[in-house]
Amino acid sequence: MKRLFAAILCLCLLAGCGRTDSTGNTCRAEDEPTVGAEKAEPIGESFRIIQEKPDWLLLAKEEGGSAEGYTLSLRDVELTLDGNAFDRNEPGAYQSFPDGTLIGTLLEVAYDLVLETYPGQLAEVTAVNIRSDGFDDRCALYLRVLNDLWAVDEGLNNDITMLSVDLSQTGLSDSEQAAVAWVFGGEHGISETMTKSYEELAAEGYLSDTAPEVDGIPHWKDGCLFTITEQETGDNELNGARNTVTFDAQKWRSALGAYFFTDCTASRDAQGHWGDYTVGAAAIS
Repeated sequence: MKRLFAAILCLCLLAGCGRTDSTGNTCRAEDEPTVGAEKAEPIGESFRIIQEKPDWLLLAKEEGGSAEGYTLSLRDVELTLDGNAFDRNEPGAYQSFPDGTLIGTLLEVAYDLVLETYPGQLAEVTAVNIRSDGFDDRCALYLRVLNDLWAVDEGLNNDITMLSVDLSQTGLSDSEQAAVAWVFGGEHGISETMTKSYEELAAEGYLSDTAPEVDGIPHWKDGCLFTITEQETGDNELNGARNTVTFDAQKWRSALGAYFFTDCTASRDAQGHWGDYTVGAAAIS
């Protein structure tokens, strides 16, 4: 009887090892996630494309947190557009996208694994679907503004080793803000890029001479702070859906070293593409 019970127990254990999950895949011990990787259920999640390269995309999870920026390799991945086959390399493939790029489009990705880097890397991807609705390339607009700020009075930022990009007073999600900062820092060879405000930088000791009792000029010795602040107007509700935006932008190195774009305006067309912006006035301190 004991031998019969042991045999039944072994059969039950073997049956458990061969169970299938919700996707129909057989679960095995070797399917456990490796060290340095986070296992996720194979579901389709929505992301916005922030940057497009020949072999990969930079994504920000829709309405995601600051740590939810990801890269997606396009090698060996079949794309669909609204569920239909889509080949990026076909002539005219980009004609239906505003500004002839995927930047700003929404993307649905079914994946099994996230490699724990920053940005994270989506892996074991089973489906990638580009959506024709929900286009909004405001991230690209603000990257243009940041790069324009970088180019004026370059003495303020030509020797920095770190920077912070504060977009907390814009309509971008936390994930979009972090992704824009990462792209901006990479474009200028700055590996230490943050999304901290002036107050946070001062509180965490990055800035010098910020205390009221200190007889000195507040400054950031090794870095530069870039800020974009959307204005609240009748047709420009902060963080709301709208087709025009008014904003101020600045880069700050010290109380006596800063450059400002004020009363900037931009509009987007019916497809969601943000065009060129105009600067109301520029100032320097």
